Amino acid sequence: MRRGAWVGAAVVLAGLLLGLVGMGRDMDEESSAAASLANRLAVASSLAHLPDDAALAALRQLPRDTGTGHLGLSVRRDDGTLLLGAGSVEPAPAPMPWLLALHRQLTGSRPAQSVSWPLPRPDGPPWQLQLSASAEAERAEALGSLLFMLGMLGLCVAGLLLAMHWNVRRALAPLGTLLHAIAGIEARDDRAVQALPPMPVRELEAVSRALGHMALALRTAEDQRRVLGQRVITLQEDERARLGRELHDEFGQHLTALHADAAWLGKHLAARPTATPAAQEVVTAITGHVRHIQQVLRSMLTRLRPLGLSTGRAEDSANDDEAFTLLRLQALLQTLVDSWDRRANASFRVTLALNPHDDPKRPLPAALGLAVYRITQEALTNIARHAQARQARVQLELQADGQLFWQVQDDGVGLQDSAQALLHGSGLAGIHDRVWALGADLLLAPAAPGERRPGLLLQARLPAAAPDATRAIDATEAA
Repeated sequence: MRRGAWVGAAVVLAGLLLGLVGMGRDMDEESSAAASLANRLAVASSLAHLPDDAALAALRQLPRDTGTGHLGLSVRRDDGTLLLGAGSVEPAPAPMPWLLALHRQLTGSRPAQSVSWPLPRPDGPPWQLQLSASAEAERAEALGSLLFMLGMLGLCVAGLLLAMHWNVRRALAPLGTLLHAIAGIEARDDRAVQALPPMPVRELEAVSRALGHMALALRTAEDQRRVLGQRVITLQEDERARLGRELHDEFGQHLTALHADAAWLGKHLAARPTATPAAQEVVTAITGHVRHIQQVLRSMLTRLRPLGLSTGRAEDSANDDEAFTLLRLQALLQTLVDSWDRRANASFRVTLALNPHDDPKRPLPAALGLAVYRITQEALTNIARHAQARQARVQLELQADGQLFWQVQDDGVGLQDSAQALLHGSGLAGIHDRVWALGADLLLAPAAPGERRPGLLLQARLPAAAPDATRAIDATEAA
């Protein structure tokens, strides 16, 4: 508003200056017209003693462009013959002619007002001198003044619009930065919000502060959700560990006892001559079944407790972190991959790609190693159930920026809608939740876009340090 006021004042001042200049010009024109008219009157008055030819010659020698605009002098004989015209009004420039015609149509024509007096002649009847006021000249002058005022008003409006345009562009220029910050919030990246500069407009500054508060609230809520996600995952692992202990302590001991009893029974039957071969075959079959169940139980215990007999408590997690290395994680994944390749009903082959330049002794958080094992396990299970794949590839690489690059891809049928799969499925949703709880994002994309069997690519870059949520849980459990 201040800038608009300054522009308006500048236009008014310019109009005043132009008006003053126009006043001077009008004064000069009016003075010149009056002097010209006085000269005509003086010449006409001095013609009373001259003959008609000489008087007429003197009148014709007067300049023809000395029409006074509003007042004109004409000379006629007593019979009405015009000896000297009042002068013609110069044609007005466009668009004045049609505006004059419009005004004439709306208000009608004005008759010219005139004053006449005789000029005595020595040889005949007097001439008639007529001083007339031109209504059309007045109309043209009034229209010119009106157009000048409209021009000044248009100049003022244009100046105000330019000032408003500049003000609005300057005021709304930070909106691009605000929109970028909002996009960052949608992408869960508040760095753009933190880098917002001071806003030039009070309202935009309020929006900027509100965005900062919202980003802080969203970051706090997301951190709390990650902590909750880690707690849920920890509870799941605790339940798996409990089931593993129960199977190992109860079911495993009974299987061991059953195997020992079957072995004793086999030896006892072999020592008795009255034992039938059928009984010996039954004992041998029982021993084989027990051995098979023990193998299945060991495989289940490995899947339930890939890191061993950890209880999941804070002190055990600290001990696991000290003992867990990249080499151990690679060995766990290799065991998992080998178990899939050994399965008789496996419809696809699995390969494990490891970076040979990684430091195998690099320590890793046990929670990260367990998460990588679980998401790999779930990814391979998902491929076996739904992908109809022939090949699957697991890749693991410790990158220079401290992130653990994990990737699983297959050559199966792929996904039509990954968003729906994350919402309604449990396999991919579980992988996504584990990756997200570690502070990373899961990428789902076709492994071979455009192919008839595009496959599926799962990719994540996991922080090789313990995530904040994990440290918060460990601190809480320790307290």
